[in-house]
Amino acid sequence: MEKTYKWGIIGPGNIANKFAEGLQILPKAERYAVASRSLEKAEAFKAKYGFEKAFDSYEEMLKDPALDVVYIATTNNLHFEHTMMCLEAGKAVLCEKPFASNLLQVKQMVDKAREKQVFLMEALWSRLIPSMMQFKAQMENGAVGKPFLFQCDFGFISPFDPYKRVYDPGLGGGSIPDIGIYPVFTAMYLFGKPETIQVASVPAPTGTDWTTSILFKHKNKKISMLTSSFEMVLENEARVYGENGSLKLHRMFHMPVRLSFKANDGKETDIPLQMEGNGYNYEAAEVMECLDKGLIESPAMPFAFSLELMSVLDEIVEKAKIG
Repeated sequence: MEKTYKWGIIGPGNIANKFAEGLQILPKAERYAVASRSLEKAEAFKAKYGFEKAFDSYEEMLKDPALDVVYIATTNNLHFEHTMMCLEAGKAVLCEKPFASNLLQVKQMVDKAREKQVFLMEALWSRLIPSMMQFKAQMENGAVGKPFLFQCDFGFISPFDPYKRVYDPGLGGGSIPDIGIYPVFTAMYLFGKPETIQVASVPAPTGTDWTTSILFKHKNKKISMLTSSFEMVLENEARVYGENGSLKLHRMFHMPVRLSFKANDGKETDIPLQMEGNGYNYEAAEVMECLDKGLIESPAMPFAFSLELMSVLDEIVEKAKIG
């Protein structure tokens, strides 16, 4: 009989709702436990998605010997604390992006996973959805010929409120960690870690970034031009340009979306994709496949990539302060 895994969720907020929906189509995933500092909130989430148990204490949920794996969906500033708590308890972890607040924290998380021999993965769901994977595969298979340039932006209007999560530095706010991570991740997924990084940024009154533009120079003369913003609605598309044309992930590129190729003569054709669920199912399926194999890290989203990604984000945030 195929092994099933009992999932727990810490932090039943908006993104946890999407993740729970994704779990519903996976036969190997048992919706087992949810924990919140508010028992009322945990009970409501449990009832909505058919979980077995609700807790008002993260620590109490982690004491449950039946629990196999935990999805962490708390605010950015708490990812490190809650990941370390789960790893200490011997529970496999899928932690929302950004993995932590800085590179030092990610290093400590990875070290703890290795010490405990417990699975750990950053929940950057875009990495595992078919549209993103096919985007890279098409580029690598020569669809655009030699690739030269990647352009990507992610922006929407979020009215300023100093107490709102996305503007609160204490909660890990700012457009860079919250939405800029998607263009940055995609650029690194396609072209690798940048050799040089240039940043121009507009700060919000709280000191987080409002709008940030980033220029990467990669190996082999490849360039990435990226923007994130809470001040304006951007195209929210991703496009790689090469000698024979361009590949585009259409609006809301970080989600399961349309993928197309546009030749130099202007003719555009869609690239067929096979997708199921809401997209969050793919990262959960990856975790369970890795657990089946006894792995402590995912080959698709390895520790090395999360460490590189956080090192680049740290540099961008630091340069944004003076940009």
